[in-house]
Amino acid sequence: MNGIGLLSAIVSAVSWGTFFVPVRKVNVVNVWQLQGATGIGVLLFAIPVGFFWGFDIIPGGLFSGIIWTVGNILALYSVRLIGLSRTSPFLAGFSILVSFTWGILFFNEKFNYMILAIAAIGLILAGLPFVSNAAKSPLIQKKGYLFAAASGLIGGSYVIPMQATHSLQSGFFSSSLSIFAIGIPLLLLSRRFIKKEMAAGILSGSLFNVGSLAVLMAISLIGITIAYPISQTATLFAVSWGILYFREIVHRNNILKVITGAGMILCGAVLLAIA
Repeated sequence: MNGIGLLSAIVSAVSWGTFFVPVRKVNVVNVWQLQGATGIGVLLFAIPVGFFWGFDIIPGGLFSGIIWTVGNILALYSVRLIGLSRTSPFLAGFSILVSFTWGILFFNEKFNYMILAIAAIGLILAGLPFVSNAAKSPLIQKKGYLFAAASGLIGGSYVIPMQATHSLQSGFFSSSLSIFAIGIPLLLLSRRFIKKEMAAGILSGSLFNVGSLAVLMAISLIGITIAYPISQTATLFAVSWGILYFREIVHRNNILKVITGAGMILCGAVLLAIA
């Protein structure tokens, strides 16, 4: 196992597990405004990276940006409806399933121990309900879960166009530019330019792109079937923020459920890394 690739996947998990925190802090009032501000943050981070990875405009990168934008808008709606602690596990679970399927069926990626890899995916997915069921949200709606699931299904394919066209690094700026280009019209249409919400969105976008940069490096080194599922353990960090900072959980039994689910997810990620 490539150590740098594994470390990059972990950095991605931390960044992606935190990037919703700024927008959750200011509350998701207007999704279009926050998506537009997020696009600004994404591009601001991508520009200095472009001096090393290039400013090429690549179709695969542009398409990846479109996929991510759709997934993120759905995730923002989900956070608004059911909270961060419930959105993140569902999003992660479906993302892991989709990315694992792409890696096995399309990219023909292999494991030394396939049974161990399948068991790892099973552990990760089995741990998610424990985490989500322990979370408390003031507004529980089925629509929120549907948004989270759809976001995961779409977001799990975010890097596929770049990987399929062998442009994981060269497509980074293109994907960021695409996210920015879609976000600005949404921001203007929202007619909402509140400073603290704009700042939260920009910070969120920058955090996302830190994770995006890290996961692209990880995928190029250890493959999508390992890198992307590990990156989706971001749900542990997101749920921790929801519990410890936003107080989206009550009762001791629920805390035990979180610990159990977190342990299963971490064990699954470790098994996947050594499979």
